[in-house]
Amino acid sequence: MKEVSIIGATFYGNRGAEAMLCTTICELDSRFEQPCQFHVYSYYPEKDVSLVDRPNVRIFSCEPLYLVAVLIPCALLHRLFSLINANRLASVLPQSVKALARSDIMICLAGVSFVDGRAKFLPFNICTLLPAILLDVPVVKFSQALGPFERFFNRIMAGQVLKRCARVFTRGERTHRHIEDLLSRQSNYQRADDTVFLFRPSYCLSKSMITLSEKLLKLKSCKPKDALLIGVCPSAVVAQRARAQGWDYPQRIANIIEVLSDQGHRVSLYPNATRDGEIKKTHNNDLPLLDDIEERLSKKSRSNTIVFTGPLNASQIYEVIQCCDLHVTSRFHAMIAALGCGIPVMVIGWSHKYLEVLQEFNQQDMVIDYQQGSMTETLALLDQLQSTRETRRLQIVKGLSKVRASSKEQFDFAESIIRGAI
Repeated sequence: MKEVSIIGATFYGNRGAEAMLCTTICELDSRFEQPCQFHVYSYYPEKDVSLVDRPNVRIFSCEPLYLVAVLIPCALLHRLFSLINANRLASVLPQSVKALARSDIMICLAGVSFVDGRAKFLPFNICTLLPAILLDVPVVKFSQALGPFERFFNRIMAGQVLKRCARVFTRGERTHRHIEDLLSRQSNYQRADDTVFLFRPSYCLSKSMITLSEKLLKLKSCKPKDALLIGVCPSAVVAQRARAQGWDYPQRIANIIEVLSDQGHRVSLYPNATRDGEIKKTHNNDLPLLDDIEERLSKKSRSNTIVFTGPLNASQIYEVIQCCDLHVTSRFHAMIAALGCGIPVMVIGWSHKYLEVLQEFNQQDMVIDYQQGSMTETLALLDQLQSTRETRRLQIVKGLSKVRASSKEQFDFAESIIRGAI
């Protein structure tokens, strides 16, 4: 049986990461005659175990403490025991380490990694890959944003780690230029578009914790004639960054909804990261932000807005996205899902990762930096999105086949490693 280890994404929390994880498992599994065994290293192990009940998907922990105290030292011990043929000693090591050691490949699904200005995440970026490197398991970083690498420590550590990967897939031209600059003497990197461009609702492996049929029916039937149904997906990440910059992101989103309501449109306010029952935790959780935004809306705007809350999974969020005519989002994978459905989208973002994907569809004018865009500029961009929506829809649909073909290339490469052809 072929065995595949995956790290950098979870089923719980960030539902964009869930879509990446489900797509990776289902796309690879479909390529083999016998089901593969998948080992998912999760920083929400208990939650993920409760959500996924598949015989060929096993969840292990990669919580920071477990990484440092168990996975890394035990991976080193396993490597030493293997060198001296001490198989009995290796057999008493944790299952998480033995499963990784047996794996044909380790796939990293981090959305962004080794980025200047995100120093607090650098140790985690290194530690997630170190056990596989120690065990000599081929590491492949699936399509993601990396760099820039101008800061000394990030450049040194990224160079040392990334050159040891079997392949690093870059999600866009800017990331590709960053990697070219860092790994100019290597040949272990190539372009590939995001895995979620291949996502289908049927790929979703997590249990549905709530039923959406009633709200979806209401959403589909609430749009008046000559009005639009506009999806709004805010981000707790951008809200936190804006707060540090001294401005009120929730109020900005509420103002956008107020304007759309005044124009006669209907709004679908939805999350792309959900941790139900953990309302005080904002990491990988947009639900407290949605509550905050809803409270700021006028009575009229509330009546024109359908709010989706609770533990929605990737498939359910995809259903909400499909219902809308346009989207305004700060969540990267909500943007990907909208593009994948051929729906025009406007982004209030924080990283080059949005721009480099939108460029693939000639939509680079539809992203505004959260630090630079005023309310006036944001509304002008939104008006432009509405007035050119049909042209944009055709541009997006035209670009999808190329993007999906590019996304498949990383699965082709992974399949070759798993089959032993590389």
